[in-house]
Amino acid sequence: MRQIFHALPWIPPKEPDTVIKLFHEYGVPLTFHSRQLLKAKGENNKLYLVTKGVLAYYIADQYKSHASVLNLLIPNRAACDLSALTGTRVNVTTRAIGTCEVLSMSPNIIPNYMLEHAEFGLEMAKHVTIKQECSIEAMVANFTLEPADRLRTLLKVLLLSYDKPIVDDQWMKIPLDLTNEQYGSVVNLTRVSVSRLFSDWSAKELIRKSGRNVFVRSELFKDIYDWV
Repeated sequence: MRQIFHALPWIPPKEPDTVIKLFHEYGVPLTFHSRQLLKAKGENNKLYLVTKGVLAYYIADQYKSHASVLNLLIPNRAACDLSALTGTRVNVTTRAIGTCEVLSMSPNIIPNYMLEHAEFGLEMAKHVTIKQECSIEAMVANFTLEPADRLRTLLKVLLLSYDKPIVDDQWMKIPLDLTNEQYGSVVNLTRVSVSRLFSDWSAKELIRKSGRNVFVRSELFKDIYDWV
């Protein structure tokens, strides 16, 4: 599952408690609906903390009819923070997947707090590094793993990222409801390929679907490689 670093692919780690506290102190609550734009590619800096729902970083792909997902941002993950810290503009589009609630905060607050608190600055440096490792792990997974391994790894990462225990001999609900096309956008597969894999696993009683709800058994994750 992890091939180089310790970070899980696709979903970055939770923000430090100090960052979450700053957002709750200075942030303004906003609600975005499905596919609604939070930040356009190349747009000046903005800063958000996801409190409910999920956002996605989309990157354009000139060879495909739809954009690919670089990261999924679930609750207690900051969005657009790396460009805010560096003061640069990046070619990434940030959109909501389904209804999403966030706290919006001035991009200057975290850098200023880092300047005033050396220990926090060091903590943020470590955290930013881990977030970049998450993105690298995602790209490595999409580049090196077979299609079925990419998809079942993503399902396991979703459980782990939402702190859901992986228990033998029982059905576990994947905590994020995605369409087959959205799954494919994350792991670089077509909607049809995702559907075929789900159908194959369903026939083997490893997965069960009800609408967008996906339930899996721990046997689906058997022999997933993880060097950690």
